[in-house]
Amino acid sequence: MIEQLYNIVLLVAAVANIVMGCSLLDGNKGYPDYEVYRRSRMLTALTFLVFAAGFIAHSRLELRLLWPAGASALSVSYFHIGAVLFGWSHISLLDPGYLSRRIVIRDVAILVLGIVTCWTTAIYALPMLNYAFAIFFAHAIYISYIFYRTLLRVRRLTNALPQSEVNARWWTAQNRLMVIGFQRSIRVSCHLIVIFGLGSIVITAAFPTEQWPYIVLMTLGIAVFCYIYYGLTNYGSVIEAGTNATEDIIHRQ
Repeated sequence: MIEQLYNIVLLVAAVANIVMGCSLLDGNKGYPDYEVYRRSRMLTALTFLVFAAGFIAHSRLELRLLWPAGASALSVSYFHIGAVLFGWSHISLLDPGYLSRRIVIRDVAILVLGIVTCWTTAIYALPMLNYAFAIFFAHAIYISYIFYRTLLRVRRLTNALPQSEVNARWWTAQNRLMVIGFQRSIRVSCHLIVIFGLGSIVITAAFPTEQWPYIVLMTLGIAVFCYIYYGLTNYGSVIEAGTNATEDIIHRQ
């Protein structure tokens, strides 16, 4: 019974992520003039699809029962990829100049190191899996720090925009509230993905062969991904004001 429920929840989560990922990609057609937002939607869609692939692999290969070390390596791999993609997509919305070549090379290098370490220790049964977890944790925590630091700076500068500009065509009182609301929603999204991601890896390490913790995790995970999808798509309704506000903030720094 537990095994059947485990597989059902994994497949439901995978289907939900695939639907939301495809919706984000298809919806990009409506924002031809907003490159940063389009890229953010694409990276978030890729995050959803990576997680969906991981969920399907867990369900079909039954790694949790047959190869616990491989299941842990798989979980760390797609959570690490997701952390990098989430950072690229959401930090860029707050700071369009964030995603430089240096940042991409740095994150990809650490990501490759982490994934290679995970699978090497799993395949050869080396007593070093904790090092692989450590690489993921350190990188994810650093990305989270950059996100929160950027968010706090942008929120402070948004609130400091001169009140006289509220009468501008793009900076109405309603749009101002919506932009601030979007900043709040991506802050909550980051809270959720950090808690879900780090918590999942902790549980993976604590219960490598159990299935019941993942039934709860995947159920919560569906809600987390739905909220991320909601926050990102909702930004599309105020994308002009958000983009102009971001550009003004950059000029004022």
